[in-house]
Amino acid sequence: MILNRPLTAEEQRRSQLNFYRYDILNGISYGCLGETVIILFAVQLNCSNQIISVLSGMIYFGYLLLPLGKIVSARVGAVRCQVFFWIIRNLSALLAGLAAPVSLYLSPTLAAALLLTGAFLFYGARAAGIVVVQPLYTEITGKSDRAEFVGRNWKIFYTYDLLTILAITGLLYWTGNNLWALTGIIILGAAAGITSTRLLSRIDETGKIMLTSREPARSELVKLLKDGVFRRMLAAGLVLNLSVMLLVPFCTLALKRGYGIGNGPALVYYVIFLTVLMLSSRPSTSLIRRAGPRNVAIAACLLLILSGSLWLAAPEVNSWWVPALIMIGCACAQISQTNAMSIYFLDMIAEERQVFASILVAVISGAGAGILGMGISAGLLKLLAGMDFYRGLWPGQIGLYQAYFCAVILLLLPGLAVVYRMIPVPIEKRLARRNFIWGWLYPHQAQLHDGK
Repeated sequence: MILNRPLTAEEQRRSQLNFYRYDILNGISYGCLGETVIILFAVQLNCSNQIISVLSGMIYFGYLLLPLGKIVSARVGAVRCQVFFWIIRNLSALLAGLAAPVSLYLSPTLAAALLLTGAFLFYGARAAGIVVVQPLYTEITGKSDRAEFVGRNWKIFYTYDLLTILAITGLLYWTGNNLWALTGIIILGAAAGITSTRLLSRIDETGKIMLTSREPARSELVKLLKDGVFRRMLAAGLVLNLSVMLLVPFCTLALKRGYGIGNGPALVYYVIFLTVLMLSSRPSTSLIRRAGPRNVAIAACLLLILSGSLWLAAPEVNSWWVPALIMIGCACAQISQTNAMSIYFLDMIAEERQVFASILVAVISGAGAGILGMGISAGLLKLLAGMDFYRGLWPGQIGLYQAYFCAVILLLLPGLAVVYRMIPVPIEKRLARRNFIWGWLYPHQAQLHDGK
């Protein structure tokens, strides 16, 4: 509800509670519709590695539709904007699910086109819906409880995502590699997602986001791009998103096509991933409060690269503990950098600029990473499939994916310097003055203006 005034403490508490309840159904929905399930669905449809590479990038490529969120939020407010696009998002999932009967009874090529279209609209509607989520966090929280809310928000979401994946894993162990089972899971996820919008609609807002969205965007976007703090955050966000996109989804592809395991066992590794995501969310926000979001983002990027590097030592025949260790490292890194960048954004970007800043972050750091990632991953897999120079080091079917991870890690290592160049937040500046190790992390940056 738009109240056209600041929210009281009780209204903030009630809105946070409704957001947590929404997280439950949204977590169930995403458990059925997340990247891993969609990749398994694409593998079951016999899609090529290049098609799967494009699918893996859709979560970021969909940010191209994000400006639609500003247009709608300017008319109906932040909450109704997200409700509208969440309905579109879940209807798009049903479109992707149609790929199963189309592939079986009409044309595999048409089925792949339907899957890509549904995935693009799914992630595009998600992007348009969440453009105002971070500004909405600012309205329903205070500085004292913001980090705790962000951490609990993700913990609830991933808890129910995990429980859903556990149920799906059991179903797929029972049904085997069954295309219709995966199709039914997608339909169930869409139904849960549409139902979740009823809880989302009960969140209160001040109306400030709607008024901000009505302002002309061009001059404000130009001002933001002139802000050194914001530019460095954009560049770091692009590197962090690109690292996740090039590494995490391809772990599932390596397990399926490199080791040839079934859908059920593949989801066991995803269960490990989600369990660590859930357990790491709140500890990561505690670490961010103590060490600062920039420091955590640097550490998370390094951890993700190190986790991907473990694929280079993976045996030719699947040894369960190596992929499990990789999934644990990837999960810790992904949730830590997500929380770090979210809190960095809220701390360093003035409240009245957050709607426009969200648009630029999503389009440049999000869609930019999607476009780059789809090109890099598809290009590398196609190029490496036609070569055999790496077979002496990495034989067997898994060798193609080990060579892929090696190439990706070499590409991502220079990106650490981009994340390092983010401007420290005030707590990190204080730490830099007190401690030699913290001071080594920043040198001259600790004295720069915070850019607000």
